[in-house]
Amino acid sequence: MENSNKRHIIFCQCNGERINSSLSLSVKDYLKDSRIGVTILHDLCGIAAKKNDVLKDLYAAGTEYMVIGCYSRTMDLLIEQAGINNHTANHKHINLLEETDQARIREKIDEFAGGSPGNDVYTEITEDSGWPSWYPVIDYTRCTACGQCADFCLFGVYEKSWAKVHVANPQGCKNNCPACARICPQTALIFPKYKHGGAIGGSEEIDEVAEQNRQTQDISDLLGGDIYVALEKRKLKRRSIIMDEAMRKAMEEKEKAVSGTTDR
Repeated sequence: MENSNKRHIIFCQCNGERINSSLSLSVKDYLKDSRIGVTILHDLCGIAAKKNDVLKDLYAAGTEYMVIGCYSRTMDLLIEQAGINNHTANHKHINLLEETDQARIREKIDEFAGGSPGNDVYTEITEDSGWPSWYPVIDYTRCTACGQCADFCLFGVYEKSWAKVHVANPQGCKNNCPACARICPQTALIFPKYKHGGAIGGSEEIDEVAEQNRQTQDISDLLGGDIYVALEKRKLKRRSIIMDEAMRKAMEEKEKAVSGTTDR
């Protein structure tokens, strides 16, 4: 008996960062001929951060989804970050970082699409700002809101309250720097564009002992001796950076005002 539920495939190409480019192109070409609704996201990270309303519009009640891209843990967190909750119950997933057999991938796509009464609308969504969309996402099933990431970061990426830390300024993050994730005591931070895998890269399987050993070494390398003293120094440095930036902007505004007065 054919399944009467509507089905939709969402494929993140990762902006060419992590997924093998030839595999990505092969999957994309195959999806173009699928008799099912397909949305190609050129970069889920950028769209989740800057076009979350567009992402929300992809989700509709009574629809089952197949999400193709990197780790399911990473993609689920990015989708949740865009404000789409309770979506994972209707998700199937293909991880192209680990599943590279094209015949098997096509078999999974065909199995999902079979019997769907959905249409064959094919859409591509881009995020054209030029921003590399390098930033962290927080796994709140692991985060204890200790705030060490916010204390460590010099660039105002995080905001913290007594109950929660959140990524307030993703574009403030420095490209290819995952240092805050290295000192997180709960390995709760993921950088979706991190190419070296493991907990920082969003892997579902986390070797807790190995991560604790890595973290001890990383804290020593990044902060030296007393972590709390080192983080307090980082907080003071961040305040200095913020004050310097505020002063720079104030001087620019003053110069514009003076220039405007002189021109009259």
